[in-house]
Amino acid sequence: MSNQFLSPKLKWCLALYFALWVVLPFMLSSSYPLDVPEGIYWGREWQWGYYKHPPLSSWVLYSFYTVFGHIGPYLLSQCTIALTLWLVYRFGTHLMSRERAAVSAFLLMGVFYYTWPSLEFNHNIAQMPVWVALVYAFYLATRQNLWRYWLLFGLLAGAGMLVKYSVAILLITMVLYSFITPYRRLWLTPKPWVALLLASVVFSPNVVWLVEHHWLPFTYAEGRAEEAESHSGRLAALGFLLTQLLNHLPLLLILVGTRTRLRIPTLKTWDDNTRFLLFMGLAPVLLLVFLGIMFGVGLRDMWGMPMWGLSGLIAVRLIPDEVFARKAVGLVKGSFIWLAIATLLMAVYVQFGAQIRHKPSRMDWPQSAIAQHVDAQWRQLSLCRLDNVSGANWQAILAASYSQFAPSVMIAGNPAYTPWMSQARLRAGGSMYLWPDGDHPRVPLLDGLAEDSNMVVHEGVWSIAWPKLPEKTPLLLHWRAYVPKACVRVAAQ
Repeated sequence: MSNQFLSPKLKWCLALYFALWVVLPFMLSSSYPLDVPEGIYWGREWQWGYYKHPPLSSWVLYSFYTVFGHIGPYLLSQCTIALTLWLVYRFGTHLMSRERAAVSAFLLMGVFYYTWPSLEFNHNIAQMPVWVALVYAFYLATRQNLWRYWLLFGLLAGAGMLVKYSVAILLITMVLYSFITPYRRLWLTPKPWVALLLASVVFSPNVVWLVEHHWLPFTYAEGRAEEAESHSGRLAALGFLLTQLLNHLPLLLILVGTRTRLRIPTLKTWDDNTRFLLFMGLAPVLLLVFLGIMFGVGLRDMWGMPMWGLSGLIAVRLIPDEVFARKAVGLVKGSFIWLAIATLLMAVYVQFGAQIRHKPSRMDWPQSAIAQHVDAQWRQLSLCRLDNVSGANWQAILAASYSQFAPSVMIAGNPAYTPWMSQARLRAGGSMYLWPDGDHPRVPLLDGLAEDSNMVVHEGVWSIAWPKLPEKTPLLLHWRAYVPKACVRVAAQ
């Protein structure tokens, strides 16, 4: 049975799946999905925090983008999913047989979040291996109580908080678990306290940044929560829970299609590992829903993405031995059938979605053409490199992430959102300001720059065709170039 699940052929099939999810979106799309160019421009600045999130995810994204080029974000996203599966398998071998652990990893791909949303690397995708790794480390630390596992747990906890603050939900769950089980005795020893101290040290630079920047990410999160809550009030939390269940539909269909019977153990028959799995797998979501109902906090559906890394392990744990022996092969085949269907649907959506909907998605914008227009126009006007792009957020970050100048980004609105920019930097390097037809966003740091005696201003409008909708009215993108006099090409004056 072991050879059947862990054979080179099976590994190559899984590798082919991940390769297709790297190559196909890169080849078939004409622009990055929404969160990717945003993460790239954040990571480029190497700050200890950004106005929406902590920094680690953006640092890693920018590193992949720098090393692997434009395919880097797609590669990173699938590496993140693959790492999560490997961690699930490794953790599973401590709870069950290697065969069951392997099937658990395959079944995890039956959770919708691990397929379609992985097109877009963001902080939710980045959390997926973090959550499983934290649970794995916490399990080893509490069961074996060795210094190396507690220190690993502390390091992962601090790093996890640098990925996204919602990791705190998992850490609270772990504290609750330790208090209501016999493992509370561990708090009488120094190891968990040293782990918390290590986590605090790792996370502390972001805390300093938060204080210096007036807790900007929490202001942003509050606005997002209020937006979600405004749709259906406190019942938004129940809608969040329903969405999490629906995201398990492929997994449920695999179990039903293979006629795999689960056995729900009674409370009295739960062993220690079963209690641990169920608590860590379900309590974070239930805690979040409870907070949403009690305090009227709106919950965004995608906040649940990293919370289901144990779903495959829980499902396999509930399969009786005699059933697993007969159904294991079918479960793996069912998982691959789902992955094949998901891959086909992804390719059709990315390639033909704009024609089917008669309007472009975020992956259908003329990103390369926008960047080429920006670069060519700046070279025509300036002898210096393009220091930054500003204006309408979406157009600016699309241009920056494909521009050969690799410029910084200064988005519209609150100057605190891009603290690396300043009027002194703008006077020295100028800016390329972009906005679509009918939308002229204000960038406060640009106010008065046109009147600066050291600045030469040019402006115009480009008409750019939509790559997959040639019959659609072209995109009209307005531009204004602020060129320092020291950089002006003589012919452009």
